[in-house]
Amino acid sequence: MRLITLIGCIGFAISAVASSNNLDAALRARVKESAKRFFEEEKVLALTVKTDFTALRHERDRVSNDYHPATVIVKEGNDSIVLPVKIKTRGNFRLKAEHCDFPPLRFNFKKRDVLNTVFEGQDKLKLVTHCRDTSAAMQQTMLREYLVYKLYNQISDYSLRVRLVKVRYVDINYGWELEKYAFFIESVDQMAQRMGVEEVEMANLTQQQLLQNNAVSLALFNYMIGNTDWSIPKLHNVKLFRSNRHNPPIAVPYDFDMSEFVGACYMQFYMGRELHECRYKGKRVTKDALEQAIAHYESVKKDLQNVILNFPYLDLQHKQECLTIIDTFYDVLANKQVWRRVFIAEALK
Repeated sequence: MRLITLIGCIGFAISAVASSNNLDAALRARVKESAKRFFEEEKVLALTVKTDFTALRHERDRVSNDYHPATVIVKEGNDSIVLPVKIKTRGNFRLKAEHCDFPPLRFNFKKRDVLNTVFEGQDKLKLVTHCRDTSAAMQQTMLREYLVYKLYNQISDYSLRVRLVKVRYVDINYGWELEKYAFFIESVDQMAQRMGVEEVEMANLTQQQLLQNNAVSLALFNYMIGNTDWSIPKLHNVKLFRSNRHNPPIAVPYDFDMSEFVGACYMQFYMGRELHECRYKGKRVTKDALEQAIAHYESVKKDLQNVILNFPYLDLQHKQECLTIIDTFYDVLANKQVWRRVFIAEALK
């Protein structure tokens, strides 16, 4: 009798563990889907963020900066949800006080704290901020950089997604408030998980060692937006991924504020004239490879234009400037002699 009871207890325990594992698997699947959905949503997310922003504004050293406790208040329907989070400054050029009043930020959520909220599945997120408090032009600049990410989403699935937010920043010690648009960038880990790849760090890699269609498409995109602030060998403003060790890596670009498309007012201090020359930094490839890439760009031309035209938060002047930059690129593609000269004859070997 005791043996039968013992066997029954063991069976119940095994059944309970199995149920728990099934529950964990279901929860992980739900969290993964929630994280993905966060960056698929086009609706602007309204947030209030409270912390010691005065102290954060003074932390302009990547070595000594540290996380500050903060709260994020999200309005969902008629309810307001208060979430704990840690925030610190981040970045390079924009982190310096002489360039930006307000530094870029990194949010660090605990996954258990954000279950059943809009941030479910999120962990560490970069927030691209407005840079200068009183500059309407710099707010437009930030929105233009948001659009660059949306444009590259049309070019390749191997791209970082973004989510526009309107943030009310509240300093808990001095009481000042500031409301600005900003945007979150999908984490590298989330993009890798979404695409079934893993990040790799391979310094001194050449463009020729990348997946060919990825290398050409990436170079054309940077040429289109007037961006020379990137490098494959130096892993500068690119991340590398691959599906397995036998396949060539895939490069994913980020950080476009030094491009002509974004047009940040501080870029001249960093890039000089080189930026405005819209120099092509792609390596020389075959005519067939270029023609395939150009055909792909031609197929998404309307999509790229609509990304800009349908974006309601950019003013008319900035929309026109952005569309002109895109149209200039397509004028090059429309002239075979011109693109052969620019992308083949004058390209780097």
